[in-house]
Amino acid sequence: MIAGPELTRLDGGTEPSRLVADVLASLERDGGVIVHDMISAAVLATLRADMELAAARLHAGTRASDESVARFWGATTKRFTRLAMRSASFTDLLLHPVLLGVADALLLPHCHQYWMNTGQMMIIGPGERAQYLHRDADNWAAINRPGGMEVTVSCMFALSDFTADLGATRVVPGSHRWSDYTRRAVDDEVVAAVMPAGSGLLYTGRVLHGGGANVTTDEWRFGLHLSFVLGWLTPEEAGPLGTPWEVARELPARAQQLLGWRCYPATDRDPSRLWTADYEDLPVALDLS
Repeated sequence: MIAGPELTRLDGGTEPSRLVADVLASLERDGGVIVHDMISAAVLATLRADMELAAARLHAGTRASDESVARFWGATTKRFTRLAMRSASFTDLLLHPVLLGVADALLLPHCHQYWMNTGQMMIIGPGERAQYLHRDADNWAAINRPGGMEVTVSCMFALSDFTADLGATRVVPGSHRWSDYTRRAVDDEVVAAVMPAGSGLLYTGRVLHGGGANVTTDEWRFGLHLSFVLGWLTPEEAGPLGTPWEVARELPARAQQLLGWRCYPATDRDPSRLWTADYEDLPVALDLS
């Protein structure tokens, strides 16, 4: 374990079960934690190349006319999903044992199974202003409350170095434990998750955070956000629409399930199923093989 002055920093080379336990302890206390070397050099290089290729074809900013969406998105930020289709190496992150171990511990007490909320590139461009601080669990605001259950767990993977000047994600440690979620953070409560490429910032859906300002003139911050959500909630990303079966069929069954190509399962205590066709699991109902 590497002690950090703000957010705890952990060594990604730690034995996975021990690392999961250390991450969970940090999340309980602070709501966020940095893990160094979460991604191997080979996977990092492939992902970065694939994401640069995809980003080169896209413009910054949103095509939505809604002002609140535009403000959240960022005027010089490129966002896109469908990452399983855009890079075979995305599966390495989707099935990352540490991230899944954390999601198992925090989400499975409240659901039979969870699935991907979104796999989303967040590439902050030069001159971008800081994003306003928010809680991801406010996507499901009716159940996001102080002392409530965790509904989503995220990891921001750094595909480039995250520095304060480039817009490293800002976090308010401990804000997931506030008794009043309407309270605003003051400046000295906010810390920047500065970390080298290959690291990951894991955080819960109830902690305040937001992208930082990119004050450079010619550099882009490449961040890959991957999050999971309780299986009985609607995720941000329409997984099967962004990952067609022609791509998903080559993936492990666990990856298919996380991407929405399996139904929410029944159990002995609860025979109901969600996300079905003809009330069958999707591959069965659609005769997929």
